[in-house]
Amino acid sequence: MSGATTESHLRSPWFGLVVLMLALLAATFIILDQQRERSLQIAKDNAQDDLRYITYMVNAALQQQDFEQLSPLVSSWGARVRYTHELKVTAANGFVFGHYQREEPATRPYGLQETINYSYRGKASLVFIKDLGSIDASIDKLRWQLVTGLVLVGLVLWRITWLSVHRKREAQTLDRTNRRLLETADQLDATRAYLKNVFDSMSSILVAVEANGYISMWNKGAEKKTGLSADTVHGKPFSEVLPDFASLMDKLEKAIGTGIPARIDRHITHPEGTPRFFEIVIYPLRTDGSRGAVIRIDDITRRVQMDQLMVQTEKMMTVGGLAAGMAHEINNPLSGVLQSSQNVLRRLSPDLPANKTTAEELGVDIATINAYLDRRGILAFLNGIREAAERASRIVADMLAFSHRSNAEFSPVSINELLDTVVRIAASDYDLKKTYDFKKITIIREYDPDLPDVACDRTEIEQVLLNLIKNAAHAMADRKNSTQQCITLRTIDDGEWARIEVEDTGPGMDEEIRRRLFEPFFTTKPIGVGTGLGLSVSYYIITEQHSGTFSVDSVPGEGSRFVIRLPYK
Repeated sequence: MSGATTESHLRSPWFGLVVLMLALLAATFIILDQQRERSLQIAKDNAQDDLRYITYMVNAALQQQDFEQLSPLVSSWGARVRYTHELKVTAANGFVFGHYQREEPATRPYGLQETINYSYRGKASLVFIKDLGSIDASIDKLRWQLVTGLVLVGLVLWRITWLSVHRKREAQTLDRTNRRLLETADQLDATRAYLKNVFDSMSSILVAVEANGYISMWNKGAEKKTGLSADTVHGKPFSEVLPDFASLMDKLEKAIGTGIPARIDRHITHPEGTPRFFEIVIYPLRTDGSRGAVIRIDDITRRVQMDQLMVQTEKMMTVGGLAAGMAHEINNPLSGVLQSSQNVLRRLSPDLPANKTTAEELGVDIATINAYLDRRGILAFLNGIREAAERASRIVADMLAFSHRSNAEFSPVSINELLDTVVRIAASDYDLKKTYDFKKITIIREYDPDLPDVACDRTEIEQVLLNLIKNAAHAMADRKNSTQQCITLRTIDDGEWARIEVEDTGPGMDEEIRRRLFEPFFTTKPIGVGTGLGLSVSYYIITEQHSGTFSVDSVPGEGSRFVIRLPYK
């Protein structure tokens, strides 16, 4: 009888565990299937939006009869838009205006078609096919991850159930109890060691604290990242050991009191003036009447920087697409203003015989007319119009740099020699001389004498470096009570890259300025002094034209350092 009862006790937990795991598995598959359908519907809705957008752009090009731009438009748009498998624009007579198709076959194609009437007789057909197969792949991957997780949970539950059942079974006799207690103690030690290994194997900072905020556990990840051993920090206040996270104490107390986990997605610290970002989760614990919490801290600085870089890249791509249309629309009236102002000044010039002859025929003296115009400031107004038009023309040229890739062929260039050339140009730059004496600046050259030549467009890289040096000179000129103005030019052989650094002793920049530094039209200079396109154009030249990287390090009050990395090939 006793044996049957024992077997019944044994079978009951296993049966419940199996039923629970099967229910969880079934629920997981149902939820994933529903998620797949929702994801597919969202992807199809996005495809409809993409179709409307590309239809609008193609229709605009057809209405303007800009047929030559349709093929590059279709190719660039198809390569840029995610999951695009095929994009084809065909005239009614079968002529293909543009066609883009990925080489890989579509695993789940979703096709859309639109008819475009671009004139009273002209019609075109737009076929747009997206490959939604990646959704299946991601759902399948998630399914196997969840199944693996459920298996691990099942193993843990199996282990716990096994311990519970066997401890009850072995407690039937007093003699066997002592032996089983010893065995159970060993098993608990092994489990504790296992959990400690799991605790230490995680790369995150994991800290277990008591309800009063004193540290009870400290994993290897915390030791590695802080340099403090578990023995050193055990029993000390969390806010004292990690002062950068002392502001978490209120959230820690609240999480322990309510039993609800707390999450801080972006906690910012500034060690040595450099901002770092952390993701923090507080898991409250309640065991045997005692309370505490486990705090997980992950450094997400790199991820935040990548997110910011992606946002910056999207902004640059958007402005690049708009720049061409804006520039062409501005150029026509701008050319008229510039040409008209030049013609007016030419026809008022006393140096042209035709002007003198016409004035004499009308009974006036051309010199008298010029004297009147000069005294009333009219000539200055006309020159101002001409100079403003020329400045606007230069701005338009900078904008066009976003939308037209340079056709210049790359050739080997010595970066060290190029930097020396740029310094000579900066020393004789007229605009720079008007605001600051470049001779007062100390130029420090830290060149790598063995730096290989870099395949690049010499003119474009020269433009970027000149812009950085001029900006450094202006920044140091604006800094008050500065005892030393110094620009350090540095070249480093960085493996497959040539590293160029331009460092100054100016006022530096705060985080907000650094974040927006490469945005078009963003400038810290007064109105009329800068357009805000210099660094954005330089960023485009380095990252898009030369497949390099462009970054800045700066601490307020300690200067700035711009870092350019160019591939050798």
